[in-house]
Amino acid sequence: MNEALALGGETPQDRIVQRIEEDIVFGRLHPRERLVEEALAERFGVKRHIVREALADLERRGLIERFRNRGAMVKAYTPEEVEQLYAVRALLETSCAEMLPLPMDPARLAELEALQDEHDSAVAAQDLPRIFRLNVQFHRVLYAGCGNPYLAGVIDEFAQKTHAIRFYSVVQPETIAYARDDHRAILQAIRDGDRQSLMAICRRHLMPSKEAYIDAYRRRFGLIE
Repeated sequence: MNEALALGGETPQDRIVQRIEEDIVFGRLHPRERLVEEALAERFGVKRHIVREALADLERRGLIERFRNRGAMVKAYTPEEVEQLYAVRALLETSCAEMLPLPMDPARLAELEALQDEHDSAVAAQDLPRIFRLNVQFHRVLYAGCGNPYLAGVIDEFAQKTHAIRFYSVVQPETIAYARDDHRAILQAIRDGDRQSLMAICRRHLMPSKEAYIDAYRRRFGLIE
């Protein structure tokens, strides 16, 4: 059985996008690493046009770049781009936290608590793919609660772009535990109706992955001693 057929997802394209996204997030594919259509078609057992469509989707998500006559490669953000990207994320996500109705709708809060229980279990098992997917879903449900689907959609779009950045931190046990504890603090702030704490936690929650990427980038390319 080829890799694409072994994955969940609606279409072969969706399944390829999911696997390549995970390869990037977990550091199996590195910034500036080439993605060769022929090799991917063989790996996933599909025609090249399906691979091409999957790469176009990954490019829209900000995970890869495609160049005429050079093919595709994993996106490599500079430290300056990362600072700018995370500044936008901080602005969007703290603004959304400021808009969230408090007290929160009990059904949404219960959904968040159930997701976090699953996330806790995944962290305890060190199940990285499950940790990653549950983390994404937790934030989608949280920010959808602001009542503005356009804002929630933009937040999700910018979060996807940082999947190419997060691989320096997402596999580290200490940063995984940090994220888990932040999620629990977010839930407590919601239960307490403490908006200022909620906004502060949402802002600080972004920092570890940003700082880890910038530090690793500078070390890799000799920008610091």
